[in-house]
Amino acid sequence: MKNSQLKIMFLMLLLAAAVPLFAQDIVPSGLTTLMDQVVAVFSGDLVKGILIACLAGCAVAYGFNKDNEKMKRNIIAIGVSIAIIASASFIVGKIFTASRTGG
Repeated sequence: MKNSQLKIMFLMLLLAAAVPLFAQDIVPSGLTTLMDQVVAVFSGDLVKGILIACLAGCAVAYGFNKDNEKMKRNIIAIGVSIAIIASASFIVGKIFTASRTGG
């Protein structure tokens, strides 16, 4: 029973992901400019500066707590999450640029 429900949920997720491919003008223009403003906030210089400071703090904490295994795991997890956040804004920006130019 659970397996069939998971298959249905997966197919619905794929269908929802494929809808933008068929309906290009589904997002109103006013919402698009709002989306661009929100993306600009999260990929702006202030956020990049905060992420750089956090990553530098992780490096310092890792250097001072190298023998503490629990702290080392926490610091590595925070560093990986910062890297994911930084690369996510880059990847999303590239996707938006590619979708605007049509390929």
